[in-house]
Amino acid sequence: MVERILFDTVALWGLIFVNSKYHRPVVKVIRGKHVVIHSICFHELVYPAYKLESNGGRNIREGLELIRSLAKTYVNIVEKYRALFKIDKLTVVPLTVNDLVKAYELILKEKKIFIEERKGYWPSIVDAVVATLWGNLKAKLLTDDEKLIKYGEKHKLPYLKISEIKP
Repeated sequence: MVERILFDTVALWGLIFVNSKYHRPVVKVIRGKHVVIHSICFHELVYPAYKLESNGGRNIREGLELIRSLAKTYVNIVEKYRALFKIDKLTVVPLTVNDLVKAYELILKEKKIFIEERKGYWPSIVDAVVATLWGNLKAKLLTDDEKLIKYGEKHKLPYLKISEIKP
């Protein structure tokens, strides 16, 4: 059976952006694996990428070009994952209302992990969705996200820290 690797948004960033410090380690790990990505990660990735490319939202033309590029990249990943990255199988999990409800329940149960303090208190909804899927799959999570690592250690879930992979 082929090993499953679950992505969070950080791992997806590494896969997509070839100039990222995460790109080579991510590509190295996923070769020949069954990669699972929750669709919410594709959505979450747009915000920091847009902010970076649009100079904090001040250059809409560059920001919209990034969105156009990401749309093409997402289609390429889904359609050409074997040729591009030597992935054996790719599963993109669609977002459901049940995913959100389970994530909200997890946030309420694990406040110390999934509530961030940044000029107020903010729930990490995407991380909670990924954590819920991770708990169900028990697949190895590819991440560098400290909240998810903390959750995984608490619940004895397997993970691989991207920054510790030798490219």
